[in-house]
Amino acid sequence: MTSVRWASLATVVGCALVALVCLVAMLRGRTWAAVPGLVALAIGFREVRVLQRRSP
Repeated sequence: MTSVRWASLATVVGCALVALVCLVAMLRGRTWAAVPGLVALAIGFREVRVLQRRSP
């Protein structure tokens, strides 16, 4: 791996953190946390695919 897209990597890590916080909130009974958690997961998965496509 010669170059890393640091912005995409930071996005994946940030989305994982947000999804984890939302998961904890959902387990504590906050059903509203499902929507931002799913959005964060979708964005994170999209960025992982971008990183996989651009790696040599």
